[in-house]
Parts: sequence; structure tokens; C-alpha cells
Amino acid sequence: MTDFTIITLNDGRSQARFEINYTDPDGREWKYNDALVMQPAQWDALDATVRDAMAQQRFDNWYAVVTAPPPPEEPAPPSDGG
Repeated sequence: MTDFTIITLNDGRSQARFEINYTDPDGREWKYNDALVMQPAQWDALDATVRDAMAQQRFDNWYAVVTAPPPPEEPAPPSDGG
């Protein structure tokens, strides 16, 4: 279960901050901090399973981006000989 720290923003929305620590198969440690922001009634309507799934999905998306291989290099354009 994810631990959320709830903060009320100036506009009345709830900011649910969370942190995920992860050690990958190569032994590298990753630390991810993020927040879910929504109206308090929306937050209250979500059960813990849904909240955890939302946080995990954000982590999974971030992890996929930061561990993706770099795109292949574009070949240099041919020289026009000039």
C-alpha cells in the first residue's frame, strides 16, 4: 500500500504526494516522487486499491521513459560535394 501525504492546495484541490523506492534487477536503486492532484470528493471516492494503481502506473510510465534505450542516431545527410 502506498503512503500518501495529503496537502490542500490554495484552490481547494487535494495534492496526494507519494514516493516509490525500487531496486531494479541490476541492483540500481531508484527513487520516484510524484503527486496526484484532484478535488477532495474525487479523492475520497477512490478506494486504496485504485489509488495505489494510479501511483504505480505513474511510476511504471516514468521508469519506462528513463530506462528506454536512446533512439538510433540519424545518419548524416550526404555531402553535396561543395
